[in-house]
Amino acid sequence: MDFVSMALFWKVYDRIELTIAVLALVAMVLTVFVAATGRTVGVPVGSASTFAQLFLIWTCMLGGDLTLKHGQHIRVSALPDVVSPGLRKSMAAFNVLLILAFLGFVAWHGWELVVSNWARTLGASGLSYGLVTLALPVGAVLFAITLVRRLFVLGLEHVYEAPAVKPESVL
Repeated sequence: MDFVSMALFWKVYDRIELTIAVLALVAMVLTVFVAATGRTVGVPVGSASTFAQLFLIWTCMLGGDLTLKHGQHIRVSALPDVVSPGLRKSMAAFNVLLILAFLGFVAWHGWELVVSNWARTLGASGLSYGLVTLALPVGAVLFAITLVRRLFVLGLEHVYEAPAVKPESVL
């Protein structure tokens, strides 16, 4: 795959993720609005809160990945800022390995949770509870992909920082 094809792939990938995240957020807000309006006029919608929770978990996971993608996540830099560049790079490498191992653990056990809960019904909605638990392993995989992308594009020294000039074609 050449650089242009790779850049186009990541651009489409990022656009799809952003679109789904925005749609989940809008769906959550509309669902809460419908539930509140229904209760106000005396016609409560029983499954509205269930759908709102479903959209909330997906919004959180996709939004978290978008935040990581732009380097806007929480980071504590007190210790890395006072150590030598070599030690800072070693700390970053250790942290990346630790985070990727944790995300792998979450994805693996999250998938087991999806499989074990697929037959369970999500409240009055009639949907599978697996749709809620699926957000966990999908989110973990998306976080891992984003972290590896940032590692290759920005390097180990800047993997956690927001890029000064965002390389649109790859990140």
